[in-house]
Amino acid sequence: MIIERNTDGVNFYNILTKSTPTSTVESSLEFTQSHLVRLCQRHVRHLQQDALSQLMNGPIRKKLKIIPEDQSWGGQATNVFVNMEEDFMKPVISIVDKLLKAGINVTVYNGQLDLIVDTMGQEAWLRKLKWPELPKFSQLKWKALHSDPKSLETSAFVKSHKNLAFYWILKAGHMVPSDQGDMALKMMRLVTQQE
Repeated sequence: MIIERNTDGVNFYNILTKSTPTSTVESSLEFTQSHLVRLCQRHVRHLQQDALSQLMNGPIRKKLKIIPEDQSWGGQATNVFVNMEEDFMKPVISIVDKLLKAGINVTVYNGQLDLIVDTMGQEAWLRKLKWPELPKFSQLKWKALHSDPKSLETSAFVKSHKNLAFYWILKAGHMVPSDQGDMALKMMRLVTQQE
């Protein structure tokens, strides 16, 4: 909220957008809620659109044929957000090191316009890994990616060595699939080796 107040409402999930001002009623309701509930309501609520819910609970459910009928898809539940509070802002460098050592593929990605999970911060924690292949990974140059093969416009950059990949998605904030759906899909195809 300090950032929003001092930057004319800049949204810290995407610095090129503004947070929608809260009404007096919403503001009074937010006062009674925990800090995390307020964050979730302010920044995630708009992503839970009816069209997406209809798609996920309709054609996607039918296609997958594994989702129980008594379950429905939702973008992000406030109770999940709140119950994960203890996991926020904890370093996971040692866990990532264990995954890399075990040979498990690790993919890190972030949007260029994300203020809270910024590229420089991602690079900083990656530099703290004890993974023996880190010096080789660090020496790599960023490789440009294009979401549209016919376009010369760069959509992202990637560094990849052995079982570690880092994607830097341009023109995207914290919600990469929402901001850059085509590039997010291309990244997922690359990660799952379908492209």
